Amino acid sequence: METEKLTRDLTEKDRLDVTLTKKDKVLYRFALNYRAYINENWKEIYRVDNYHKFLHEQKFWRSPETIPIQDKKDWPLRMTIKHYIEKICLNFPKYRRYYEKALRKRKINPK
Repeated sequence: METEKLTRDLTEKDRLDVTLTKKDKVLYRFALNYRAYINENWKEIYRVDNYHKFLHEQKFWRSPETIPIQDKKDWPLRMTIKHYIEKICLNFPKYRRYYEKALRKRKINPK
């Protein structure tokens, strides 16, 4: 297996980490992680991937639990990745606000 990792700066304090794994030169697995620099640390805010053998997302302002994504499970992998990169780039400010609000309300661990 061959893994490629890259980071895209969305702003100075917001990043999108992309991990693509190929098996026999065919895209096999991916992970998209949006993280933000908050309170002097990088925090995972949102993640979507197909690890654990199913497509799912994690909204860390709510919980680290995985949320299965059923309506896109049959999409081609490249189309799924493109869709979620666009979704993260469009919505990351909102996700950050949700996370910061949850921190203020102590709904999530500040570490």
